[in-house]
Amino acid sequence: MTRKIWFLTVLMASLFFCFLPQAVALDARGIEAARAKKVLDNTDLQTIDSFVAQGAGEILDATDFTSISNIRSLIIANRASNEPGQAQFAQQFSDSAKKHIADVLEKAEGLTPPEKSFRVIINLLMLVDGLSDPRLAEVPLKYVDYNKPAVAYWAVHCLTSPEIVDKLNSDKDSEAARQIARRLETVVAGASPQTLGLIASFAGSIDIPDGFDLLLKVADRRIASYADWSVENELLDASVLQGLCNKIVSSDPGKAEAAGRFTQLYAYVFQRYLQGGDRLSDTRKTQLVSVLIETEKNCLPKLIGKPSFNIKRAIEASDNRALQQEYINLFGQDSKAGLLLADINFDFGKASDGSPIKVPPTLPKPPEN
Repeated sequence: MTRKIWFLTVLMASLFFCFLPQAVALDARGIEAARAKKVLDNTDLQTIDSFVAQGAGEILDATDFTSISNIRSLIIANRASNEPGQAQFAQQFSDSAKKHIADVLEKAEGLTPPEKSFRVIINLLMLVDGLSDPRLAEVPLKYVDYNKPAVAYWAVHCLTSPEIVDKLNSDKDSEAARQIARRLETVVAGASPQTLGLIASFAGSIDIPDGFDLLLKVADRRIASYADWSVENELLDASVLQGLCNKIVSSDPGKAEAAGRFTQLYAYVFQRYLQGGDRLSDTRKTQLVSVLIETEKNCLPKLIGKPSFNIKRAIEASDNRALQQEYINLFGQDSKAGLLLADINFDFGKASDGSPIKVPPTLPKPPEN
């Protein structure tokens, strides 16, 4: 199955799973009463646990999509107390969700036929995603390299959503953030383009050193895929480049490494567009154009300052000669560095005379069909 087909399958399945049903057996009256209390007793804590356990179990046993969707929605709707700052409720709900969802996922892996196993696992991960609780991170971490790309996608989605990133960043010493970043590093090499896009966005947004390491790893994979002409979903590189740009303009360590990756990746985007010709579909060309123009608008003014750029103008005029000149201005030519690396202490290796190479490598010619 091609990347595009499976991603469309995930999207269609997700929309279908989210169709609102008529009825559900899960009874929320007990937990709704607990949500209204300022102080909980042991009975209330047990009510929360039983509600989550029953809900997860019903997802396992349900036979139709609409029932699963409604169960999932009902659990998510009751994930928080109506009383602000009710720590007892939040902690018990998290503890129960972590335990019972993990237990049901383990059972789901053994279901037959495989289609039912797949459906239940996806819905449980969608449930975790909807709960947006970093304390549940251990549950999807197990599935980020699952042998079905759609499952891996949703597992990564659980860990990288903007809501999760905001909560992780609010904790200045988040072990969960470090754990997620390190685990995602292990799957970068084999991740689908869609999943890699989630990882890139997370890496560029999470405020920990491990996030930067993850971003560099994503950039390296994208650079390699451009080099061998196997790259897919070029649009995601706008996110990678933006993350690298943010690192360059910050005062944190790693500025030179980020600049090197940014320069090489952006150079390859340029070169792929200029060299691609008839090898690239209109869709692929449009994606490359989007990356070129978006990066020109959002990154180059921050990195270089006042000089004006004409990338968008050259593309709109179909003037490849002018675009090639823009390339030379940015990336340099022969031994002369371009504007991007002019003031940054970074090079792409050493020339035969020992001098630093300031011009990014040229994209190899596309392979013969």
